[in-house]
Amino acid sequence: MSRHHVLVVEDDAILGGALTQRLKLEDFEVTWAKDCDQALIAMRRRRPDFVLSDIVLPDGSGEDLYRRAQPWLGDTPILFATAFGEIDQAVRLVKAGADDYLTKPYDVDDVIERIRGRLRRPAVEVEENGVVDFALSPATERIAEQLRRVANTDLPVLITGETGTGKEVSARYLHATSRRARKPFVAVNCGAIPHELLESQFFGHERGAFTGASQSHVGFFEEAGEGTLFLDEIGELDSRLQIALLRVLEDGRFRPVGSRTDRSFQGRIIAATNADLDTMRIEKTFREDLYYRLSVIEISLPPLRHRTAEIEPLADRLLRQAAHRHDMDVRLISPDAFTVLLHHDWPGNVRELRNRLERATVLARGNMLAPEDIFPELALAAPEPDTLADARRQAESERIDRALIESDGKVGEAARRLGISRTTLWKRRSSNKRGQ
Repeated sequence: MSRHHVLVVEDDAILGGALTQRLKLEDFEVTWAKDCDQALIAMRRRRPDFVLSDIVLPDGSGEDLYRRAQPWLGDTPILFATAFGEIDQAVRLVKAGADDYLTKPYDVDDVIERIRGRLRRPAVEVEENGVVDFALSPATERIAEQLRRVANTDLPVLITGETGTGKEVSARYLHATSRRARKPFVAVNCGAIPHELLESQFFGHERGAFTGASQSHVGFFEEAGEGTLFLDEIGELDSRLQIALLRVLEDGRFRPVGSRTDRSFQGRIIAATNADLDTMRIEKTFREDLYYRLSVIEISLPPLRHRTAEIEPLADRLLRQAAHRHDMDVRLISPDAFTVLLHHDWPGNVRELRNRLERATVLARGNMLAPEDIFPELALAAPEPDTLADARRQAESERIDRALIESDGKVGEAARRLGISRTTLWKRRSSNKRGQ
């Protein structure tokens, strides 16, 4: 089994060297970058399994790095380290999608545990035969059958559905059941790439093609090779790139920036969107010819509220995964909680279900999850207290629960919002629950 690859982005020579040495002793493969540019070069060469980055770097901030790294990060977890004065920036980064942040000086043992815990979480579930485990209900079994039927064609596929319905999981299933399964699967968020880098990121560039191009760069098309290029949020693709993508779909050719010759793309394109491309086509915000090329085969994923037969087996699976990631005993879901799960509207779909169960696994007091463990907002509708002490406990408990909800279950962030330590948060929450 190959070792996990950690990218350390730290300009402090002593701290960076110590972190690199310790991670290697813990059997991680480590790349050490001392600024944003070095970090981006390292990511382009090879996507890391985890990124640990300082928030203040010689050539930019953590926000600069996070924005510029989106094309190569994918679902790679990233943890930012910050001094007290940059906590506002760290909070903005977490809200933008970074996994978490920690304040300096920090405990290296704690960092190692955070990395190990996060790396236990797989991007998608895979069965022993290497195929993504996708179908959990009659609805998704029908979708899986459609995907298997088109798997070994070269036709582009357009996957549509609300945010969180599993579009990338579907794309990976399609790739894993095709003859391209052993070839690369390259996932790209079309809306996350800076405008000025679009052509270079998709098609690559030659050395000297523009100011700052000190070496040649392999683009997404060349990186995918004979595999699959997954273009998520295709509706946000820049109009110039829409024209270039249409050419690739029509004749399989593309040209790196600064090159005099075309190159051949022999892979497959899968696109996905939560936007209404047909309406965008009518409104002239998405090219009509590109829409028809992409939608030769269109597969629509229904929202979770229309897949109620899937909620129970999916919840059981997500709960087992969360328990495994956090080294905890597998919890059970009470009948009352299942009833609430089935009647919830799930605006965030499977992603919301996963996040709620993740939080409940960590924060619930008992082994049997009650409705308020999964939906903490239910606990906020408590009866009027009888005494002043009861009122104080209820108000404090409500504020703690609200902070945990606002922090998506991240205890450290909730404690920082409340201006208390993690230990104090746990003690007060447990004490208030006992007193209710």
